[in-house]
Amino acid sequence: MDETKTDGAGGAEGPDRSDKPLGRGLEDVSHLFLSHKERPSPSPGPRGGIALLRAASVTRDRLAVMLMEFAGALEDGLRTIDTNIPCYPCGDIDFLAVSRASQLTIIDLDTTVSDSLLLRGIGHFDWVMRNMANVQRMYREQAINFSRQPRLVLLAPQFSLLLRSVARQITCPQVQWIRYHTVDASSGPGVLFEPVGGE
Repeated sequence: MDETKTDGAGGAEGPDRSDKPLGRGLEDVSHLFLSHKERPSPSPGPRGGIALLRAASVTRDRLAVMLMEFAGALEDGLRTIDTNIPCYPCGDIDFLAVSRASQLTIIDLDTTVSDSLLLRGIGHFDWVMRNMANVQRMYREQAINFSRQPRLVLLAPQFSLLLRSVARQITCPQVQWIRYHTVDASSGPGVLFEPVGGE
């Protein structure tokens, strides 16, 4: 009998294995033995709605522009009424805003971890309190409740352990601490604002 003859179940090289199912468990590992060309390509796009985010950096000026463009980004109903208000010797107040409850709000920001942000903010609060008559005159059209003390919002990428310890002891002025995170997005850097509670 000619050994090269086929018996109908396969060719000269033996049975045709491509039509037969692999044994139990081999189906799961067969991709390890396939040639590079035969490996299934990974599915395109993010899986399960998950996207990879990378850290980004943002300048002080760009952060200021974002806060102006996106009203209420820090807090619902918070609206900016002025920027870069000079108050010697404390430097400029970054923003003056009014809360939804009509409370005057001083906003100071930094793009680095710096304990001096608190000193600057308290200096600005003191300047506003000492010049309240002028502040009322400057912003009389803004529907501010001047019977309430202004509050202070400090914005930074991180606050040091020392600053957080000091923050727990401050009862006046009312201080709100907000941490921000920046990530790369398709349209440019994206920013996430995160209020800091009692840590």
